[in-house]
Amino acid sequence: MTYVIAMFPDNRIREYRKKAGLSQTELGERVGLHQTQIGNLENGGRNLTFEWARRIAKALDVRMVDLLSDEDNPDRLEQDERELVHKFREAEPLQRQMIARVVEPIRDLGEGKKVA
Repeated sequence: MTYVIAMFPDNRIREYRKKAGLSQTELGERVGLHQTQIGNLENGGRNLTFEWARRIAKALDVRMVDLLSDEDNPDRLEQDERELVHKFREAEPLQRQMIARVVEPIRDLGEGKKVA
């Protein structure tokens, strides 16, 4: 069964392909698609399926969710944010508590609260 994960033409394949320094032909060779099919995916002429998103993300060394447009994925994390989340997840419970103590005043400032 094929699942379509993006019914809209917007995606970020071209952006990440260019960042990787790959042509459409080179990306196609890595994922088993012809250059014209890569072009069609980039231009929205072909729906991005779950399987092709998985293959393309792996070939570009990004996560599948990163291939979606910001409109379709407003909570997408930037690289530095992903690194922080990764470090937090690896932290011991005491380290997590310390991080929370540091973050709390910063969060309060963002909410307009006075920080002592």
